[in-house]
Amino acid sequence: MNTPILTVNQLQVCFTKESEEITVVNGISFHVHAGETLGIVGESGCGKSITSLSIMRLIPSPPGRIASGQIVYNNRDLTQLSEEEMSDVRGNEISMIFQEPMTSLNPVFTIGRQIDEIIQLHTSASKQEAKEQSIEMLKRVGISRAEQIYHSYPFELSGGMRQRVMIAIGMACQPKLLIADEPTTALDVTIQLQILDLMKKLQANENTAIMLITHDLGVVAEMCDRVLVMYAGEIVEEADVDDLFHDPKHPYTIGLPRSIPSSAEKKRRLYSIKGQVPPAGTKTKGCRFAERCDRVIDRCWKESPESVSVGKNHTCRCWLHA
Repeated sequence: MNTPILTVNQLQVCFTKESEEITVVNGISFHVHAGETLGIVGESGCGKSITSLSIMRLIPSPPGRIASGQIVYNNRDLTQLSEEEMSDVRGNEISMIFQEPMTSLNPVFTIGRQIDEIIQLHTSASKQEAKEQSIEMLKRVGISRAEQIYHSYPFELSGGMRQRVMIAIGMACQPKLLIADEPTTALDVTIQLQILDLMKKLQANENTAIMLITHDLGVVAEMCDRVLVMYAGEIVEEADVDDLFHDPKHPYTIGLPRSIPSSAEKKRRLYSIKGQVPPAGTKTKGCRFAERCDRVIDRCWKESPESVSVGKNHTCRCWLHA
């Protein structure tokens, strides 16, 4: 592939809590190419959404801040841009579909006004042209009463409908990089397929890069080219999607698909990874997954493993593969 459209290098994000600074994302590095879909998976609290908000420069400050690292988009370090320069990038070149449709839409403006604003801010479209494009986008995300919804307020819509509006806003300016944070969570299966198909068409037509943050491994298998597995603010495994599903290396990655219910195993007790993700800022001497790992060895408690190559385009942060 050509030069990545986005390169994140040693990103560290910290939050201040009760005068103590805690690290939420700990020195992660990855890249995304134009036309590629990169999946980011992991349990809630592992740093997926904070990573995406950091790229958009939307970390609330205070209490949060990008402590160190680079976020390079098209040869520009986004961490060094002024707020005015970053505003030109957001929504136009890099767009984000947020995880919470209930709170991401402005309750005092109509749906149409909120989509129009994005289009007019970043394009030369007239008011009438923006309205026509907004209604068309609403239709493309599966909203049948698009003209009526255009004049509606967010409180008049269901959660699934609001999620589709958020997707329409995210795709309105045909961005070069689309960050989708759980884009299909509130949608039924039929609408999920429509949305995923819409994202694929956008990618095919515009060569858009997509960062897809999700808990749904089925969506990952359907959509992604490469996958990052995050745990406790670190990337524990990175691989092409086929390698990750057919030959996972990290004990955490191995456990994720085993935790999914299967119709073929109705009589067996559902497998679960013991314990839970440690709270952000928890200080550990060794591997962060050691307390939950069923293959833990003595070295895991004493030293934190580095990410090592375990195959072509496949890395893993585990002492079992050091």
